[in-house]
Amino acid sequence: MPRFRVVLKKPYGVIGVEAENIEELLSSIERLTDASSLLDKKILAPGVVPQEHQIQREDVAKRRRGRSEATLALDAIERHLLKTDFFSTPKTTSEVRQKILELAGLKLQSRKVSQALGILFKSKKIIRVGSRGSYRWFIK
Repeated sequence: MPRFRVVLKKPYGVIGVEAENIEELLSSIERLTDASSLLDKKILAPGVVPQEHQIQREDVAKRRRGRSEATLALDAIERHLLKTDFFSTPKTTSEVRQKILELAGLKLQSRKVSQALGILFKSKKIIRVGSRGSYRWFIK
């Protein structure tokens, strides 16, 4: 069932109310504004928030749920391919993608495998040769 939420951003943090339905939310808004006014009077001196009254702010960015394909590709490459001699000769992204499918059973998008290979390249775990669009990846 959908949840409804109203949040007020204040200098000292975030205060909010959450409800199962609109009616419950509307009845809670008055209590929310009353609580907000009370907090404003108690906490906010002339522009100063006392240390003992500071409320930690809720993270603004949403937390990631699950794992992205690039992360799965990176994990599969590190666990299944880097420990073997697979990268002893230069491999294309397509070859890496196919090997991940064989060993880990993951059918990943080519661009996500390429992204994972780029991360490994930046961390100097693998080397690439060729030009953009036709890289080949290997371990020296």
